[in-house]
Amino acid sequence: MAWLKRAQAPRQLQPYQPSPTNSEKVQDECLKRARAPPTSLTARPPLGRRESTSKRSPTHPYLSGNFAPVSTEYPLTDCLYQGTIPSELAGCQYVRNGGNPMANSDADRDAHWFDADGMLAGVLFRRLPDGSIQPSFLNRYILTDLILSTPDQLRRPILPSIATLVNPGTSLLWLLVQILRSFLLIMLSWLPGLGLRSEHKVRRISVANTSIYWHDGKAMAGCESGPPIRIILPGLETGDWWTGEDQDGGGEADRVEDNQHLHEVDKGWGSRIPVVGMLREFTTAHPKVDPVTGELLLYHMTFVPPHLRISVFPGSSVAKDGAERRVKAIKGVAVPGLSQPKMMHDFAASSSQTVVLDLPLSLDPVNVLKGRPILHYDPTKASRFGVFPRRSPASVKWYESPEACCVYHTANCWDEYQDENEGEMGKRSSRLAAVNMLGCRLNSATLVYSAGNLVPPNHALPPGNAPEKCQLYYWRFSDPPSDSSSAEERDGEATISHEFALSEVPFEFPSMNEAYSMSEARFVYGTSLKDGTFDAGLGKAAKIDCLVKMDVGRLIQKGRRLWSAGQLERGGSVDRRTVEMILEDQRCGITNDAIRIFEMPSGWYAQEATFVARRKDLGEGAEAEEDDGWLLCYVFDENSGLHPTTGDVLPGATSELWIIDAKRMDEVVCRIKLPQRVPYGLHGTLFSEEQIASQRPIEAERVRSWARSINKQDPMRRYGVKERSWTNLVEAFLADPIRVMAWEVKRGLEGLIA
Repeated sequence: MAWLKRAQAPRQLQPYQPSPTNSEKVQDECLKRARAPPTSLTARPPLGRRESTSKRSPTHPYLSGNFAPVSTEYPLTDCLYQGTIPSELAGCQYVRNGGNPMANSDADRDAHWFDADGMLAGVLFRRLPDGSIQPSFLNRYILTDLILSTPDQLRRPILPSIATLVNPGTSLLWLLVQILRSFLLIMLSWLPGLGLRSEHKVRRISVANTSIYWHDGKAMAGCESGPPIRIILPGLETGDWWTGEDQDGGGEADRVEDNQHLHEVDKGWGSRIPVVGMLREFTTAHPKVDPVTGELLLYHMTFVPPHLRISVFPGSSVAKDGAERRVKAIKGVAVPGLSQPKMMHDFAASSSQTVVLDLPLSLDPVNVLKGRPILHYDPTKASRFGVFPRRSPASVKWYESPEACCVYHTANCWDEYQDENEGEMGKRSSRLAAVNMLGCRLNSATLVYSAGNLVPPNHALPPGNAPEKCQLYYWRFSDPPSDSSSAEERDGEATISHEFALSEVPFEFPSMNEAYSMSEARFVYGTSLKDGTFDAGLGKAAKIDCLVKMDVGRLIQKGRRLWSAGQLERGGSVDRRTVEMILEDQRCGITNDAIRIFEMPSGWYAQEATFVARRKDLGEGAEAEEDDGWLLCYVFDENSGLHPTTGDVLPGATSELWIIDAKRMDEVVCRIKLPQRVPYGLHGTLFSEEQIASQRPIEAERVRSWARSINKQDPMRRYGVKERSWTNLVEAFLADPIRVMAWEVKRGLEGLIA
């Protein structure tokens, strides 16, 4: 560990005192709740579920080791650390989302890495009175409708696993049984006589386990199976679902009559029809926020035509020509051109254009009628990309690449303009000549299966016995449409002028300096592996042991030269070196390289890294360097945290948060020791001190808690009955017969289904 900076002595833990910028009452209340001792959490159901009855140890790669869920919610807990915390982090909070199943005692169940209830793990960098910074950790379940309605006796999650939906061996009968089970468990919250209020019923099936992001005074978490849900910083409490009702413009509206007048109530992009309406609210977990205008871009995939809709929401105001003015939102507007619903996990956006991905991985119930799984990969289909002006989805122009592929994450997208003469006076104007996109391209669909511990079928493998690849890929879409494009122009030739890989290095979970997103940024960061790629393979999990920095500006420029010279074809790589070859070059002192790799110590594994820019007081005309900053990521030492023989998590195993020099990619400037493990998860972000202090308030009755869960409304519990004896049951029945009977029916059915 010689590459670590000299460690400072651990700081003495001190009580929290908010800085002036965080002195609002709402901030104080959030911090009080966040620091509440564990004894204040007794209102929630126990997180440790019934022990598995299986005689076999769990072998699922994404349910064991550091993928295994944790069973403790920590309050805000001060951490020891070594090194120096950058001053830019003072008052900020780093939060990462990921799946952590609560009903997890059935070790033999179908499971997938992308399943499970969402749990947030955060580190708050608190300002201390002496000007220093104290990191404090907490983790919280995201209290969705599903988790709050999960019965105590349930041994596996309410929803079917993605592994069940994608498994070609799943029979139609078993699939129907799993769907019926989920439907019954959900509908039990609607059983007449329970006396439940609307907020206690299951209205949405999202587990919100994928991402967390910020827009217009709101922190939100999401995944594809529902709308985003509000998160309250820094305590990570859960608010209510958000479908854009508090934004002006464009959406559908209901006409409501009261005693004085007739007015409209904005519905956002969602639906007010219970249960069935939830299918209209599926929303991407990877929205895009324009760093210049503050606009939030979302898309919604549905099972019925037109399958794909988009929404665009401004911030509170948009500055233009020195004046602030309101910009209307557009909500749930159709994008024509998709023949069936797809598993579209991400999309891309430049400053003027949006790019949606129509790839051959469908998520369609109609597949069952064709003898296929609901989630099905068809390698005979081409990969299509729809490009349209941000606010004009009807003007979409579809570009086609002949090779099938999967793209789960895009890295960046930007416009390319070309000067041209206009008129006799020789005036020059700029024409939008192309839209450029970077994304993590997989040449197969095996990750969908391996993440569910399934053997990938032959049709999901790379074509022609080619090796598995997951690469940072470049596409250039020529002559994109404009708002004024005619139908003939949109239906005309759509040319992908360039498409090639920047490197042979496996590359996923891209990150960048967000101030440069939607523009021609130079650097993109990502995660990689020294051995294999992200498909992992049966019985194995993709574990990140390298962080990668790519000078995409240099690589794209070189690739376009090679393309023009006929020396680079579709699917080829600009840099053909492997991870080990690049690491060997670094060991030999080669530093002026387009690719830099931070190698994790042996046995240590990382998660997605988030870039944080350094703040500088620059003189006039000076510009900050794009890559000057740090990478934040959770790491775990499997040598000390897992049993060397069984791979089981050892008691007391903990994770760390590392802060890495993003410019040099060779130094850990700070290591923060956390009080418990953070399982390998998905996406995170850093919230600034200003964002935390400027959150839009949430009404107290809309803040969710374990005490308000469905099971806590059981009259036997509400009356303080600790033992469900026949005597107590009869007494409760005589006091409230309808309600007690309804709850006993509910409990009985849940017991049968569990």
